[in-house]
Amino acid sequence: MTSYSSLPEGSTDPRDANLVIRELLPGMITFSQPFVSVTLAHHCGVPSISNIAQSRFGVVPIGGRSTAIRVNDGIFVYVSHPYTTATAEALKQLGGEVKWLVTPDGEHGMNIGAWAEQFPEAKAIGVSRFEKAKPNVKWAGLFGAGGEDKTYGFEPEISLHQVSAHVNDELTAIHHPSGTLLEADLLFNLPPKEQYSRAGGLTFFSRLLGGSFSPDGSLHKSAIGSLVAKPDLAKKELAPIFAAKWDRLVPCHGDVIETGGKEAWTKLYGQFHTPATPPADDPAKL
Repeated sequence: MTSYSSLPEGSTDPRDANLVIRELLPGMITFSQPFVSVTLAHHCGVPSISNIAQSRFGVVPIGGRSTAIRVNDGIFVYVSHPYTTATAEALKQLGGEVKWLVTPDGEHGMNIGAWAEQFPEAKAIGVSRFEKAKPNVKWAGLFGAGGEDKTYGFEPEISLHQVSAHVNDELTAIHHPSGTLLEADLLFNLPPKEQYSRAGGLTFFSRLLGGSFSPDGSLHKSAIGSLVAKPDLAKKELAPIFAAKWDRLVPCHGDVIETGGKEAWTKLYGQFHTPATPPADDPAKL
């Protein structure tokens, strides 16, 4: 069997030229590639940084990543990148039928149509804005339009959690057996070193700016106020994510956090979390 990492190197598909395929653990692989944003810097609330990023470099490198997980005899795909030749071979090696296609949020729908065409029997799952934005996709469920009340067949191994309080209407996924959170635009772990590892690496400016959009970065922390439009709703929607047991965090943008993922998450979203208070001792039982 060919190693996952070598599949893009042997592909003649030009879309595989910079693709990085990696096995995180048995039954879970990631597809990482370059991706750029012209809007990310605006969210930090510092116009001068945004202007520098766009006028001098045109775009901000943030990287892109899909994740595929084998669940029993099926494959769950958190879809972000294009369906390519190397991707097809990797899914074949992973084993099983592609049964679920999940869009990470309301802004990550650029490739779901091609995936849905390739796997017409798979259940496509997204958020409510795709009802109008992607009408040609046969949606099995749209969160915010009743999809949150359905079951899809990957439960209880995987649970989906909508964070509509975020401006991009996030749809996170937790793989409970491995303690892994998949997410899109809630947390960036820049600079995206792995995603640019086959594309010549990153410029000095990209690394410098990217560091500010890590969980410890000042710009990332300052951007939360504009990204989370409804703080009270965020507290409610983030509660089950905080309550779940997970430590690995796989973002669509930036490097994977193998350990300490929930700690990094709390640095950004702890302001929306109130830890449960342990019950007081019953004096009658003392």
